[in-house]
Amino acid sequence: MKKVLMLMLGLVAGTASFAETTTSTILNKETRLVMNNNQKLKLYVQPLQAKGDVAILNASGQAVYKTSVSLQKGLSQQFDFSGLSAGTYQVSLTTNGQTVTKTFVVQANPNESFVMQD
Repeated sequence: MKKVLMLMLGLVAGTASFAETTTSTILNKETRLVMNNNQKLKLYVQPLQAKGDVAILNASGQAVYKTSVSLQKGLSQQFDFSGLSAGTYQVSLTTNGQTVTKTFVVQANPNESFVMQD
């Protein structure tokens, strides 16, 4: 009986340690946003066994761009922000009910635009 109880406790403790690694944690570590001087923004996501939704939101939370993507081979998608007016925007990636959001700022002078690390 004592051995069975120890085995059960070991299984519960093992499950609890795996619970720390959520999709959101993995997704946040595997998602990068890079801005270059040519008014381009590049979203990188490492391969995940999931599909996701990518959206670019303006400061009011309205989507200015939306698409669905497969992440099985990873993602390297470039966005041209030259048509966006100056302001703060967010790129969000949602998969399996988890969302990772990265913020970027478009300035009137594109050389001063930047990505904010979250």
